[in-house]
Amino acid sequence: MEDWISNYRKNVLPHLKGETKFGEEMAGRTTFRIGGPALVFVEAQCEEDLSLIAEFLAENKRIGYQILGGGSNVLYPERFEGIVIHPGEGLAQISQKKGLIIAGSGASLMEVIKKSAEWNYGGLEYCAGIPGSVGGAVKGNAGAFGHSISERVASIKGYEMAELKKVELKAEEISWSYRKSNLPDTLFLTEIALKLEPTNVSEAMDEIARILAQRMEKHPSEPSAGSVFINPAPPRVTAGRLIEELGFKGRRIGDAMCSPRHANFIVNVGNASQADVLALISEIKKEVMKKFGIELREEIRIVKAKSMEALNG
Repeated sequence: MEDWISNYRKNVLPHLKGETKFGEEMAGRTTFRIGGPALVFVEAQCEEDLSLIAEFLAENKRIGYQILGGGSNVLYPERFEGIVIHPGEGLAQISQKKGLIIAGSGASLMEVIKKSAEWNYGGLEYCAGIPGSVGGAVKGNAGAFGHSISERVASIKGYEMAELKKVELKAEEISWSYRKSNLPDTLFLTEIALKLEPTNVSEAMDEIARILAQRMEKHPSEPSAGSVFINPAPPRVTAGRLIEELGFKGRRIGDAMCSPRHANFIVNVGNASQADVLALISEIKKEVMKKFGIELREEIRIVKAKSMEALNG
């Protein structure tokens, strides 16, 4: 076993409120259902847990780590040789305060939308059906139908793992762009305050149902990481349209297949590996560049065996 894991067991594990698992299969932690074991997987329950882990990482700089939300747009390798840090239940609570919805970063985005509707707050229904955590959604500025979650963010709280300090930012202090924010990879979001609008619960639930039905009609049901590529010039030019025009729907490498339902989705139709998906991504990018002169950029996050970054979703 790695020496640093023994060090972790001795100096960190006894002091954590959250649970640690060794050799956790990442396929079970992602919507793609792809990925082998992570050497260490820890569910942080509070800022004190994050502080302990950050101090350990500062003392062991060669260790790679990941901040993982709901695992909805990430592609893991067959083995991750580091620490995966995931928000536990203590960082997944949802409440109301002074007209704002306060959500722990680990809360499901869908649960936040539904709970807000039950409390007669709306305005985030366009995100209904987007998988993953609210923290990941904010980091990646998730959205749909011409809207982004940044429109509803009032402020965020987090813990900067690289600098070992708490962070609080108002939405206007953050730089937002299409499916992107400038929040650093090393920032572990702990809480998001959302400014929603008073609404009628039945109207909000009807809109949620309408959006979900629309998504179910267009999106594949097989395991996936959502849209693989960022749209180069939405809505005029979408990645899905370019890929479909090249006849990639149904194209398959190993158990990774370009979805017959939506060309910008790669689905896992059995036991796909990261290598299968990357080979299909490479083929798509090559053909799109050759035919249209457009360089597609990945929206999903691709994890290397040893890497240090925060992941959306």
